[in-house]
Amino acid sequence: MKASAKDRYFQWELDHGVTAKIRYTEQGTEHAGNPPILFLHGYGGMIEHWDLNIPEFAASHKIYAMDLIGFGQSEKPNVRYSLELFATQIDAFLELKKISRVIIVGHSMGAASGIFYAHYKPGNVEALILANPSGLFGDTMDGMNSVFFGLVASPLIGEVLFNAFANPVGVGQSLTPTYYNQSKVDSKLVTQFTQPLQDRGASWSYLSPSRHPNDFKLNHLEKPSHFKGKTFLIWGAEDVALPPHKIIPEFQELLPEAAAFIIPKASHCVHHDAHEAFNKRLRQILDTL
Repeated sequence: MKASAKDRYFQWELDHGVTAKIRYTEQGTEHAGNPPILFLHGYGGMIEHWDLNIPEFAASHKIYAMDLIGFGQSEKPNVRYSLELFATQIDAFLELKKISRVIIVGHSMGAASGIFYAHYKPGNVEALILANPSGLFGDTMDGMNSVFFGLVASPLIGEVLFNAFANPVGVGQSLTPTYYNQSKVDSKLVTQFTQPLQDRGASWSYLSPSRHPNDFKLNHLEKPSHFKGKTFLIWGAEDVALPPHKIIPEFQELLPEAAAFIIPKASHCVHHDAHEAFNKRLRQILDTL
């Protein structure tokens, strides 16, 4: 994946002398009264997964987006990946940009990372806007899903499955169930998701959720969350992996003030799958802040 003119990088110093080059982008200009927005992609994603969303809001807000460590064009060091690590990355980025209050728009794992960050740094978050967040799963991981993730967690089998998955065919098959509108799963999208899999260290970061599943869950956070600010859940009605009728009540236990909006004819990648409806809802939410 070629770097675009909008790509920027910063060197993030983690603990124990580990550093990672992190890709981010910024668009738009500061507007009085409108806090900046930080877009955070989901598992396997990257900045480009927001391409149908970010341009709609750059005229009214300063926009930032970044590739989480281990994904996209950010470096993929051999570290213990977790929601806590991603939250620490958010904190480092906001400090770098001297941002005191931010609106976080996150998808799936990126949304869970935003929740984790807001729980521990509630004063830094103006609002959470969460698209099909992961981190709370109810009983949806029972049965074959648990068996599959158990296999992937085995180092040898996990490497074999990763190598079988890390190609356009495997990526296309993995993306298909996350979309209602199958036309969106085109060669461009598949290429975007395939190329980072070839990077050095990709197998380590991509297999982390199955090898250390508890590191990617929000169950251990105190309920209700320390974050008491405005929270909005935007969910694709056809999300089979994280069905809204099962998962939204769990998130509302953690975030009792969260308003929930379900978008029809959209699955897990709601922001891209049904981008026009998502953007309309996001605009309505931003207008209330």
